[in-house]
Amino acid sequence: MRAAFYECDITPPLGCNMPGYYCANPAEDVLERLYAKALVVEDGGNYAAIVALDTCEYVDEMTDIVTKRVYDYTGIPAESICIHVVHTHKGAPVEEASWTGQPCDREYRDVYYRLAADAIILAYQRLDTAEARFGRSTVPGIAFNRNYVRDDGKIVSFGVGDRKLDHMLAGVDEELPVMVFERAGKPIGALISFACHQDCVDATAYSSDYSGVMAQELKKVYGEDFVSLFMIGTAGDINHIANDPAVQQQRPPRWYREMGRRMAKQALEAIAEAKPVGGGVGVMKENIRIARRMTDAESTKKQLDYWLKNGGGMMRISNLVYYDKVNRDAYSDLVLQSIRIGNTCITVYPGEIYVNFGLRVKAESPFENNFVIENSNCFGGYIPTPEAFGENSDLYEISLCFGSRHVPEAGDIMTDRLLEMARELKK
Repeated sequence: MRAAFYECDITPPLGCNMPGYYCANPAEDVLERLYAKALVVEDGGNYAAIVALDTCEYVDEMTDIVTKRVYDYTGIPAESICIHVVHTHKGAPVEEASWTGQPCDREYRDVYYRLAADAIILAYQRLDTAEARFGRSTVPGIAFNRNYVRDDGKIVSFGVGDRKLDHMLAGVDEELPVMVFERAGKPIGALISFACHQDCVDATAYSSDYSGVMAQELKKVYGEDFVSLFMIGTAGDINHIANDPAVQQQRPPRWYREMGRRMAKQALEAIAEAKPVGGGVGVMKENIRIARRMTDAESTKKQLDYWLKNGGGMMRISNLVYYDKVNRDAYSDLVLQSIRIGNTCITVYPGEIYVNFGLRVKAESPFENNFVIENSNCFGGYIPTPEAFGENSDLYEISLCFGSRHVPEAGDIMTDRLLEMARELKK
């Protein structure tokens, strides 16, 4: 097996609008620099290439631009490339959010696309013999499900301070899988994943959030050339905020830095116990058509009336009105991908996926070792579980808009197919 990492600094100029919010949020400072980080693996003439980008949302036009540039320089086909965004809300200003009126920086975006491709190209140019090993640890106490069932049966998001909450709607995934690559016995980089939203930085400043802090901590151990390629797990309903006010009061300022340090500590433990994954590289990538939830005059009016009477908020109202006016497509064409490196499978979803889907993949996968990641290869919006669409649900993530537009069965449909792909790669 041959492998190599590379990272490109993609920190934008100050003053650009950071996506991920429904208001202007121009960057005034840089807390942690932003990067495009790539890994290329080759075995027997088969390639897998992953690039992870420090930004919030996926921009669909990026796919063809990046994959074409990579192919032109390396010959690696688009089917073998995974483009992942780590979902930091303090990231690169490349999302054009028409429904919120928040602009991207078009001049910067062109450079961003080229650097995203270049990270893969430069990793490819450095390919050399390497061994991959897989380990896992857990990081408890930093990730919490943000959806709750109240004692009256109502399902709500962000229940901090609500004294009528009965229990969380679902659990969390505290596993920290790590695949470390070594050359001549020296670690050169690692794939690392964790399921928690990267919206933990309380500042109007660029930041790669907890994953950037983790990367800095690992460089202290392995050297400045060590690349930590972080991929966010299924965190569509997972935040760093606990409902218990006492937990929040115990946290120091810049809590995300403590999260990153804890993750680095556990990553080091996982690396110390990591076992060889063996050889072989395989990739499957395919489109899947998912039905959208459509609007009509009666249902739209009913929903708007409910929100106006029950405090739905102008964000939800404006998003629904925009969706009702503009959406004309009954389906979305999304991208699924499965990557095998030795005895390890990387299951790749589009969109922000509820954690139970990731837990299901890990439980049913034919592979011994698994990463399950989201926000890759195309924009998918929120993908909640069917339970989240219950009659008493008032969850933020099911509010109909372009960021949450698919039928309740979408997550199960994608998960079924991804598990089939894993079984095919296992053969």
